[in-house]
Amino acid sequence: MEKKLSIIVAGLLCISSFSFAQETTPGITYLEQGDYQKAKDYYDIALKANQSNADLFNYRAFAEYKLKEYKNAAEDYTRSIKLAPFDATSYYNRGNCEHELHDEISALSDYNKSIDMKNDYGDAYNNRANIRVILKDSLNALLDYNSAIELEPDSAKAYLGRGNLKVRMLDLDGAVDDYNKAISMDSLRPDYFFQRAGVLDSLGNYKKALKDFNKVLVFDPNLPDGVSGVADCEMKLGDIKKAIKDFDKVIEMEPKDGWAYLHRAFAKIQNKDYPGAIQDCNQASKLMPTDPIPLVRRGDVKVALGKYSDADADYVLAIGVDRSCAEAFYKRALEEIAGKHYDFGCRDLQRAKELGQKKVDELIKQNCEGK
Repeated sequence: MEKKLSIIVAGLLCISSFSFAQETTPGITYLEQGDYQKAKDYYDIALKANQSNADLFNYRAFAEYKLKEYKNAAEDYTRSIKLAPFDATSYYNRGNCEHELHDEISALSDYNKSIDMKNDYGDAYNNRANIRVILKDSLNALLDYNSAIELEPDSAKAYLGRGNLKVRMLDLDGAVDDYNKAISMDSLRPDYFFQRAGVLDSLGNYKKALKDFNKVLVFDPNLPDGVSGVADCEMKLGDIKKAIKDFDKVIEMEPKDGWAYLHRAFAKIQNKDYPGAIQDCNQASKLMPTDPIPLVRRGDVKVALGKYSDADADYVLAIGVDRSCAEAFYKRALEEIAGKHYDFGCRDLQRAKELGQKKVDELIKQNCEGK
């Protein structure tokens, strides 16, 4: 059972930036101190007296962005751009607001403008790459991450973003290389270790993945995804009893996490605790009614118990939930062939193959050709 690998995009955004004026004003002091509400209040008053100063709109927009008032910030950056139309930073910052507002097309346009005005703007390349990932423009996103890294070779976020993109492009070894670089630059980010752990897990390097998941737990011992990752690796390394205990912890923290029940069921199957596995499959199916895998796994338990007709019924239920579940067709085919129902079994094997099930050709050759 493979752990689902998450791809983080929002955390890769290089944040809005601004160079504060050299003169000291109360508004700038508030911004430097991180008191963004007071800064906004100050610039509200200042802008009532002066609507022709682009910097005042930029300062208020910066405060609004930090207060997560993205729509207001974008509007203030627009006002600033009208007064100073050749400021690359204002376009970049407005693009960041649009990104947060999930207006990817407008964000892309603003990052394009900021790069047109300042072609060595590393953060703009990075954030444009993030947008292109969302828009599924992987090739151009990769080129942008490459440019960001060339311009800002110490940008951990650019390496992380490129690593995540390489996962999508199935270059898992390249992704690990990029995660290694990101971690070497910033070893205090648990999400960096988490991303690398997921890829190492997918590569079958469970010992290194376990080490990374444990590092995640150093930062937050009660992170459910971290404990789940540890348990998953323990199970794959054969430490089944310890894995079950850690899945117990996950379920205690997240009692509605259907995947935790499903993974614990898989561990219990290996531990030959079949009644416990069935209970966990039942709970997983209840929590994830549109997912066929808990039903498939429950069928597997019934096969192990010699209850073949009951197993077949579970595979039928799984197919009813999702007719694109290759494993359900494959498992039902095995039961049908075992019962010498070759016509039905061969039909299901062919369907499983069409849906992407691996290693079915030999079974088809053995059981279907010439029957």
